[in-house]
Amino acid sequence: MERIVETVDGRFDTRLTGTGEVTFILDHGMMSNHHQWGWLRGELLQLGRVFEYSRLGYGKSSRGKTKRFFSQQAAELGRVLDVLTIEGPFLFIGHSLGAYISLELGRRRPDETVGIVLLDPSHPEVDVELPDWYERMQEKWNRFLYVLSHIRPLTWLIPDNLGARMFKSLPEADRVPLWRQLSRTHHWRGTLDEWDTVAHNNQQILQLVPHVTPPVLVLSASDWAGGMPEKWLNKDLTKRINAAHERFAGSLPDARFHLIANTNHYTIAGFSKEAAERIVQLIRTTFFE
Repeated sequence: MERIVETVDGRFDTRLTGTGEVTFILDHGMMSNHHQWGWLRGELLQLGRVFEYSRLGYGKSSRGKTKRFFSQQAAELGRVLDVLTIEGPFLFIGHSLGAYISLELGRRRPDETVGIVLLDPSHPEVDVELPDWYERMQEKWNRFLYVLSHIRPLTWLIPDNLGARMFKSLPEADRVPLWRQLSRTHHWRGTLDEWDTVAHNNQQILQLVPHVTPPVLVLSASDWAGGMPEKWLNKDLTKRINAAHERFAGSLPDARFHLIANTNHYTIAGFSKEAAERIVQLIRTTFFE
């Protein structure tokens, strides 16, 4: 069931599906929205309920009223769950930047948390490994799309059928909705709001990790090109990022690390049926058997 939820923080675009004792709480990466989960949603429904939402600034959600610190975003998500009277046990799943929010809310609600899964998560050591030009180019690209979307709506420039083709690895039902959310004018303002807090969030996460008591599964993609074309895959960079993720797992009180073969930063988080099947099998054996 899709529902727009109003809280003191703003308007949230949410979806709750399935039945079961455990509720999986999915937090998308930067520059995305809740339609990214595709295949992973379908696999998780075999184990319990699935709650997806678009953070403030994304999709049909309104723009955030405060700085986009992950601690603030975790508090906002907690209030959405309270409004919807969604109670634990929870299993939090965060992709990329969403990993910070999943860790924080799991830390705040340890008695309700079965576990936390981080999919190719952000981390200061990961950022250190990236070339200097990488994040500068990503942010400039975001800013260009923000300006362009105000001059001419992206849906006017790129019709739905072409926009959906960019996401052909998703289930068909998610392709057009994901594209339409990305093409909304305020979406790119939301990404810029999050870019503004990257440095602060990277520092704060280092203070948080020693206090995360629920078990954590850190999953790293085997092929790393970030948001770049696949032909730009860099094996050496991938090894360094995988090593940074493994060290991240080692810094947590109770965590396991796994490398997910034949995935990149996006296929690890809902854009691949095969990856979704492997990840859910890991979740099943780690937290439910």
